[in-house]
Amino acid sequence: MMKLHIINDYKSIYPQLRGKDLTDALIRDCLGREDAVIERTDKGKPYVRLTDDDPCGAPFISVSHSEDLFALLVSDREAGLDIQHARNAKTNRIAARYFTAEEAEQAAADGTSNRFFEIWTRKEALSKYVGTGLEHIMQKEQVLDRDDVRFTDLRLEDGCFCSVCTGTEEGDQSDEIQISYGKQDR
Repeated sequence: MMKLHIINDYKSIYPQLRGKDLTDALIRDCLGREDAVIERTDKGKPYVRLTDDDPCGAPFISVSHSEDLFALLVSDREAGLDIQHARNAKTNRIAARYFTAEEAEQAAADGTSNRFFEIWTRKEALSKYVGTGLEHIMQKEQVLDRDDVRFTDLRLEDGCFCSVCTGTEEGDQSDEIQISYGKQDR
């Protein structure tokens, strides 16, 4: 099971913090573990190290933010998360540069920007799952019809797209995601 923590207006919680310091404080809050040490891979992917011998071990995490929303995915296995508010963007131009031909065709055929943002959040979630940063996006890595990963697509609020990427393990049919809103829900 995975837990998705969503915090609205997250910058107001710690107005004195910015960047990684703010992200780390929010991760600790969501985990309910002030003793958690947040470290990053050489590509910038955050991970948790606990300071005690917790029998459950440190959870896997993935972080994303868009506009005033902060999202933290906590899982017992590797996973990637991306959230993105739809906005005015040159979606056809972006799709031509970063999407496969099939993905760009689907995004253009939609007539709205919805399919574009669904595909885009999948691409970012995949890059966070594998931990390579934006390499997969730059290389036009396909996110449609894959056998090696599974995507769970959600809408967090009107116009906010969310995708969670996990591996496909034998016998695992779906990913249950529990969603909590607000700092107080841990």
